[in-house]
Amino acid sequence: MTGQTVEGPFGVVDMGSNGIRFSIVKSLERHLPVAYEERAPISLFESQGDERVIPSETIDQVITSFLRFKQLCQQAKVKPENINVLATEATRVATNSKEFLQKIFKETGWVVSLLSKEQEALISAAGIVGSFYSVNGLTMDLGGGSVELSYVTNKSHEEDEGTMGIQVCPDPMSMPYGAAALKRRLEQSYKSKKREALYAEVEDQIRKAFVQSNPPSHLLEKDGYRMYMSGGGFRALGYLSMARKAQSTDLPGKHSDRRLTYPIPIINGYTMTGAELEELVTYYKDWEPEKLVKKLKVFRISKRRASMIPASCFLLSAIMKVIKISRVYFSEGGVRQGFCYQKLSVAEQQKDPLLEGIKAYTSQSLYHLTPKDHNKIFEFIVGGLPKVYLNPSHPLQLHRLLPAAIHIANMTSHFPKESRAFVAFHMPLASGPLANVPGLDHYERAVLSLLMAYRQGGAVPDPIFYTIQKMVGRNGIDVCKYIGRLMELVFTVSPLEGGAELLLNSGLTLSMMPVEEGCIRSSNDDSDTADEDGNGSEEYYPPIRLVVTLPNKYSPMVDAPAVMSVIESFGKNIHSKKYDMDDEFRPQHFQLFGVSVVDPLE
Repeated sequence: MTGQTVEGPFGVVDMGSNGIRFSIVKSLERHLPVAYEERAPISLFESQGDERVIPSETIDQVITSFLRFKQLCQQAKVKPENINVLATEATRVATNSKEFLQKIFKETGWVVSLLSKEQEALISAAGIVGSFYSVNGLTMDLGGGSVELSYVTNKSHEEDEGTMGIQVCPDPMSMPYGAAALKRRLEQSYKSKKREALYAEVEDQIRKAFVQSNPPSHLLEKDGYRMYMSGGGFRALGYLSMARKAQSTDLPGKHSDRRLTYPIPIINGYTMTGAELEELVTYYKDWEPEKLVKKLKVFRISKRRASMIPASCFLLSAIMKVIKISRVYFSEGGVRQGFCYQKLSVAEQQKDPLLEGIKAYTSQSLYHLTPKDHNKIFEFIVGGLPKVYLNPSHPLQLHRLLPAAIHIANMTSHFPKESRAFVAFHMPLASGPLANVPGLDHYERAVLSLLMAYRQGGAVPDPIFYTIQKMVGRNGIDVCKYIGRLMELVFTVSPLEGGAELLLNSGLTLSMMPVEEGCIRSSNDDSDTADEDGNGSEEYYPPIRLVVTLPNKYSPMVDAPAVMSVIESFGKNIHSKKYDMDDEFRPQHFQLFGVSVVDPLE
């Protein structure tokens, strides 16, 4: 199934236990471009009852939904051979599964692929890989009827040191502890001894599954394993965590009275620490579902999903007894995304989904950059950055985000001046055109958002601007402001397609020089320099002084007043506190970057 060449568009139907999801995918590219998605609220698991029989009325609902999907595929010009229908746990365990699938074929002409437990676990893991840039950790997909445990790593085996490639657990495990299934069993275990017995059973099965999956030793970090979670049951906990963070939002200085919602309501890429997960699980695992449904009013959590939260937390409580979790990453990826990802060629799988998605977005724009122009502009900007900022281990991830930012740096330049920064700021966020681009966690979305805002001046009249700043941290803000203003300078000289040659021939150059003692702040001052994850160490944020050298002869590309005004205000703008989250508390002399302008003609 891996690496097949299929000319799109094509359709994928995931007949899951809690719902049936349908997608039309435009083409087989790394960012998995979706043209249309729809979900039919049909729970095959709950409709079966204890007899494990899918009732006729449910079968009729499924067939009606499939006939609708079939017409949508025809409208989208999806070839019949490009439609794939996949079924999982609820269909596997149904006693009338064979008759069910035969009736679907008779009425629709669609052959349903009934995935085995192992196939489902592998595809689920592939779906998680498809939604991130890099995955190194354990994966779990919580459906209605089952939960899958696997691992994925981008690192090579020790004997193949230096090579890269994705490795997936060859023996993933599927267990019958989906959110709906576990909720039903908990309802049957009112007595404490029965509940304790069920907990012991779940913990024992997870322990066996973990041993059998045998994750590589390098995945175990100092504080435990990274866990990548997908499936509706887990995603509900992510939204619940966002809601709790929103209640505790505290902005410093004159903005401390603001109470804002979590600024990036996108589940894919949302993260939380293992300690935060444990606190959440401990609080909700013993709630009665009916009481929780009445109490809980949270974005993207339906009443039905809320009733399953105690069961999901019950499961996670047992998981955390067996597996030490350092951090959780929530993924939108599932069976549909995994199936598509497996069909990509190996070369396509190894691409960065962020860059591929952004290039697809900008491809029809006047400001589209050719690879040649993009590389030249990137090299010019890198001339003003210490190498450490482009290290893949750097918290700001500029080795990926700077190339992405350059691609979209001019995408809002044709807007009214007062709205350019506002629209640019929102591009990577939930309200922007890049909201569905995979390969970004929320911290990276925040960094990219600030890069775009400062590239257009930084005047963003939106309260969430300050919460995004808080996510990135003071050092990160300074870097984003510096690079954003540097992009402003570059694209003022070279604003249109094909302008990279003009930039390089303009005679304008960038260089760096040692910092005069006391002129630029150190990361070791007594102020808060780290982001909310503590990414503020001095080695990652060396202070520098940029030297902008003007041409040694007249150049209209530089000497024009529109360009010279940007150059002359460069240093002032990167030191401006006007749009800082904590401008009242930052001393004047605390700066991470300095700027000098040298005019050889003077």
